[in-house]
Amino acid sequence: MLKAKKFSLSLLSFLIISMIFSSVSVCAAAFVPDTEVHSEGVYMVNLDTGIVIVAQNEHERYYPASTTKIMTCIVAMEHIADLDAKVIITYDANNEFWEGDPNKSDVSNCALEAGQENITFRDCLYGLMVPSGCDAANVLALNISGSIPEFVELMNQKAQEIGCTGTHFSNAHGLWEADNYSTPYDMYLISRYAYDNVPGFMEICDTQSYDFPPNEWNPDGYTKYTSNPLITPSSDFYLDYVHGIKTGSINYYYDDAGTHEGGRCLVSTARKNGYNYMLVTMQAPYFNDAGESYNYSALDHYNLYEWALNNFVYATVVPEGSICAEVDVEQGEEDRLQLVTDFSFSTLLPNELAEAIAEGGTGPIQKKVTYLYEQVIAPVTKGEVLAQMDVIYQDEVIATMDLVAVKSVERSQLAYVADRARSLFDTSWFLPLIALLIVLILTVAVLMVIRRRRLVREAKRKARRAARSGVKYR
Repeated sequence: MLKAKKFSLSLLSFLIISMIFSSVSVCAAAFVPDTEVHSEGVYMVNLDTGIVIVAQNEHERYYPASTTKIMTCIVAMEHIADLDAKVIITYDANNEFWEGDPNKSDVSNCALEAGQENITFRDCLYGLMVPSGCDAANVLALNISGSIPEFVELMNQKAQEIGCTGTHFSNAHGLWEADNYSTPYDMYLISRYAYDNVPGFMEICDTQSYDFPPNEWNPDGYTKYTSNPLITPSSDFYLDYVHGIKTGSINYYYDDAGTHEGGRCLVSTARKNGYNYMLVTMQAPYFNDAGESYNYSALDHYNLYEWALNNFVYATVVPEGSICAEVDVEQGEEDRLQLVTDFSFSTLLPNELAEAIAEGGTGPIQKKVTYLYEQVIAPVTKGEVLAQMDVIYQDEVIATMDLVAVKSVERSQLAYVADRARSLFDTSWFLPLIALLIVLILTVAVLMVIRRRRLVREAKRKARRAARSGVKYR
């Protein structure tokens, strides 16, 4: 049986929080890459553990360019009943690209033609994500919602549902508009949602090329290729372990203040040797120092993946059954009890730290034990939770673990009686009660002595009176 004498509100709050996060390990922005990063915004996560490997300006707003199409794809795929159903292509899907807006000219497309009747939703999805077709984005929006603004409203509703707080979409294709923006963190939430919850999404965005049916300008059909250099074998940035997801680029954009240099965005995933990552970069330079177009976003992804995969390993930090603390046990057959972890904790660590732990060290990892009870009273059952331990790395709590009794401790009757006796002496009323009892006993004793003397005196008086009267006193 456990007894908590002063179970404070703050400790209760701690327990509630700990129970919620007991299986979560998060280490936010704990690592600094050893490679130059050109993108202004970066958010890189190990998908196996949820650990944030790199975070840089992750809540800053940037123009997402065609990474907007990730949300377009999510909404479309969640609203399409039959991917092989035909779509209707009207001039409304392409008109905005020919109206003279410099922000919407010379756009990436998949060559869909107004009036074309042999295009399916599936074709549009591949056209959206593989060559980054802006026309495919508008065709999907019009066929699903009837109008582009209504479809964009679905995109914004979905962003809120996912938990995005720094995102607003104003179109389905990502061409520059002042109120079309997102953050690296939000783009991670969006991409992670698609990765985890939208069947077929990764298959589409990991496709290197797609064959489209014929139309007026392509009577024999035609092939469109991915805009993602990380999954293009002929590219200098090709990595065979990278999969998807979406590129985005704006060379220049134009507003009332004039012409501005744009940037590149990229979202991708990597899977190698049992390790899985997702990386979002935003606002990489579009041009190099010589004024030439250069894909710095692809370079960042290439370097960051190579760095992470070569410098981090999954390691056991706290084995199951590790002795981490001891507690005193009152009224027990034993007066000390070891506390152990009831499960092991493993996480992603730099190689050198993992090696140090394997050799018995802990490096910068710290362990903080919080005891749940001021007093532990027998009997105690093996496996009973008596404390919790925070595992701390670089000032971040990366795990909270229960510490449990390593064995049962039965109650000692002798210790129980002795403890109960000692507890009487510890009470605030015990000594005054003893004093009162002594006073009462003394008072009774004094009263008895007084009464006895009075009786003796009375007997003597009766004897004297009897002697004077000649009557024998009995």
